[in-house]
Amino acid sequence: MGPSATELRTIPLFHGFGDEELAKLSSLFARITVDPAKPLFDVGEQATELYLLTAGEVVLDRPGDDLFRLYPPALIGELGALTGLPRSTRANVAAGSTVWGLRAKTVQDFFASNQELGVRFLVNLLGVVADKVHRDQTRMGDMRQNLIRTQKELKRLRELVLEADETAISAPVHDTLDKLITTNRRVNYRVEPPSALPVNVRLDTGLAKVTDISRSHVTCTPSTIPAQPGGWLSGVLSLAGSEIPISGKVHRVQGGRVTIELDLLIDEYAATLENYLTRAQLLDVLV
Repeated sequence: MGPSATELRTIPLFHGFGDEELAKLSSLFARITVDPAKPLFDVGEQATELYLLTAGEVVLDRPGDDLFRLYPPALIGELGALTGLPRSTRANVAAGSTVWGLRAKTVQDFFASNQELGVRFLVNLLGVVADKVHRDQTRMGDMRQNLIRTQKELKRLRELVLEADETAISAPVHDTLDKLITTNRRVNYRVEPPSALPVNVRLDTGLAKVTDISRSHVTCTPSTIPAQPGGWLSGVLSLAGSEIPISGKVHRVQGGRVTIELDLLIDEYAATLENYLTRAQLLDVLV
């Protein structure tokens, strides 16, 4: 016996489903054996299963970032499971909690055999995703405004330092402010290439996947580290169908990732890169 129809009815993905349909869905769930000493899933794990909390508590922990406490009824990890994305958080289950699991393959097979329900489920899923993107856009807009205000104040402080009488701390304060202002410039905003628009860079050591990219930097994961910080690299950047030659200085090498600070691109290649960045960023925007 799985979760009750009452519990499933509160889940947005199952809105509009009747009692008989919810009963069929319920039978697909399997109860998870809870071990408070082990996470339900961890960061980086491939998501293959979604979960439903019907009693107790689950804590979602994004290391170095947010902490969320979930209480029933709560669907957990459904988008990751349905898309096969790696987990971005660690889920810890409190002792005495009741958690049900449903494998993504099982639910996909069920809706393939019940196509009318499948269409209803997909409509609900699109609504959930659209709502999430809308909320993310609102949060990003708030963060962008805060960043703009901070940038203006940093520039004002830098001018005050330049206008004031010089002291022992004038130079280090000015240099720190200048570095923060440069780092916060829009040109340095980085994009993680989406799976639909993959980016690779062809180096002398072979093809390397690009993990983030901006107008001024490219970070890739080569099989062999081609150069150390301060060294110079050149290659061909493949931008989801378009290719441009690049060169630049190795800015950082960390954890198998190499970040290249790009040399100035000619207008044609800069426009190609800008076009790709716009396409990638538009995937995050609900138009």
